Amino acid sequence: MSEELKEKWRAEAGGQGFEFFGVVDAAELAKVPFPPHRLLDTPYGFLPDAKSVIVLGMHIWEPMFNAVITSVIPDGAIPFDDVPGSQYYNFYYELTEVRAHRVARVIREDGYKAVVDHFVHEKAAATLAGLGWIGKQTLCITPRLGPRVRWCTVMTDAVLPYDEPFKEDLCGDCEMCVQACPTKAIIPGPSQGVEPGKKVDFWKCIVPQEVLAEPNEDWHKYAKKYSVRCCTECLICHDVCPIGKEEHERRVKEYSTKPMA
Repeated sequence: MSEELKEKWRAEAGGQGFEFFGVVDAAELAKVPFPPHRLLDTPYGFLPDAKSVIVLGMHIWEPMFNAVITSVIPDGAIPFDDVPGSQYYNFYYELTEVRAHRVARVIREDGYKAVVDHFVHEKAAATLAGLGWIGKQTLCITPRLGPRVRWCTVMTDAVLPYDEPFKEDLCGDCEMCVQACPTKAIIPGPSQGVEPGKKVDFWKCIVPQEVLAEPNEDWHKYAKKYSVRCCTECLICHDVCPIGKEEHERRVKEYSTKPMA
């Protein structure tokens, strides 16, 4: 029965646009340390009796999926949306969460608990669920599309068949993301074995600057801004990754040239 449920929920996820689907033992994910500055928690922080974590991944083929809008209180750093009076909207968070909630609704209709959240260690969850490899820029690299995937998780008390962890080193000797980073935020070498938060310098990385009241000059230089507080996240290390790039570009061309219905 648990295998049937897994396949039913996989099909539902596919219908919501999630190309990637995997399941990891909540207890195993809870053992993985996570970096500071991310407001992360174990699955039990969201569902105390969690047994399984369903990992959902969606291909992000349009840069505007990475749009971010922030509003800030007058001064100080904003740790995402945890400061009263501040707001933070990340389009791919909103998009994947809404669709994951539709999957969660089906899980609840089948008699199980289901909680959707982004703030477990999603990249580790995707790796444990056999979907990809943590690359040198700490993104989860999938064989088919590289890092051009965004993730969401559903915690449930259903006991499902767990997937095997991903073990192939997709990066090898490649250092393209390290070399491409204009602020040298990525420390050379593999991510595996490095203390969480030490592989990418949080204060040099361009992406976290979007949640600061006074972003540094690197953010102003490299972020693609549309207004004072609207931009797309820096995608330099994301775009340069050769894994899955050909398939990604093929899809972008197809989606861009196909007439709208």
